[in-house]
Amino acid sequence: MPLINRSKRTKNVAMNLRNGDSRKQAGSNRLQISVRSADWRINDQTVNMTIRDAEALRLFLNQHLG
Repeated sequence: MPLINRSKRTKNVAMNLRNGDSRKQAGSNRLQISVRSADWRINDQTVNMTIRDAEALRLFLNQHLG
């Protein structure tokens, strides 16, 4: 599988996808979603998940937001 390393940014959200890494190390194939905070007292919020969890999230969103 070829290495995929993609990023997408919007005004409030940054998404990073890394998949296909053959090293098989923990954290090498992940989806990271970061949401910027408008409040200086609250840090930006970040969610990290495995590719398997990201696919489950995609299926859930496709079913319920379709």
